[in-house]
Amino acid sequence: MTSTPAPAKRRLTYQVSVRRRDKWSVACTSDGLDKALTEAKGALGTGKFQKVKVEQSFTDPASNRTVATVIFEEAGRPAPVRAGLSVPMLLLISVLLGIAMFFATRFLIHAYSG
Repeated sequence: MTSTPAPAKRRLTYQVSVRRRDKWSVACTSDGLDKALTEAKGALGTGKFQKVKVEQSFTDPASNRTVATVIFEEAGRPAPVRAGLSVPMLLLISVLLGIAMFFATRFLIHAYSG
C-alpha cells in the first residue's frame, strides 16, 4: 500500500520594504504581522527613508502561486530642501568675479604707473 505525499503547507509571510532616494529595498521578512509593523514603524521613525511599506505574501506551493498585497504604506518626513547654489550659478559668479578683478587690476596699474 502506498501513501500519498502530504501536500506542502501554504505560507504567509510579511515583507518590510523601505524607499530611499526613489529606490525600494527589502529591510526584513517576518512570519508575524506585529513584528513586521513594528519594524516598519521603527524604520520610518529613523527619518532615513522616504516611504515604508509592509506586503503580505501568501504562497501556495501546490499551485505554485504567490499573492502579495500591500497592507501598510506610510510616507516619512519630507527630505530637507538643499539651500545652496547650483553649478551654473557658481560658474556665473566666478566669471563675473574674474571680470571684476580684471578691471580692478587695470585701474590700479593705470592709477599707480604714473
